[in-house]
Amino acid sequence: MNDFPSDARPVGGPSDRAAGLDPDLLRLFDEASVDTHDEAFVAAMLGRLQRARRARLLMRLILTAAIIVVGALVAPYVAQATLTVMGSFALYPAGCACAALIAWRSARRRFN
Repeated sequence: MNDFPSDARPVGGPSDRAAGLDPDLLRLFDEASVDTHDEAFVAAMLGRLQRARRARLLMRLILTAAIIVVGALVAPYVAQATLTVMGSFALYPAGCACAALIAWRSARRRFN
């Protein structure tokens, strides 16, 4: 499991005995052959991440479709209300002044 010789120590580091580690216990850990199933764990984790990505994408698609449908259903009513409000607002001098200001500003942006 450990590729280093049992007598290898980090440079400048404390020895095992100074750190309170039992050399026999370390030897037993080094000799133990434990199959860790790394490949199975990685494959399972990647599968779980992929399923989570697909679920997020599906949720985004469903919410986008719902917003589009609701927008399409509400748009005629919003347009009708806008025309009604602007039609009555345009009769007043303030409405004419606002319309002239908006037209002036849009023309100015177009030519600059």
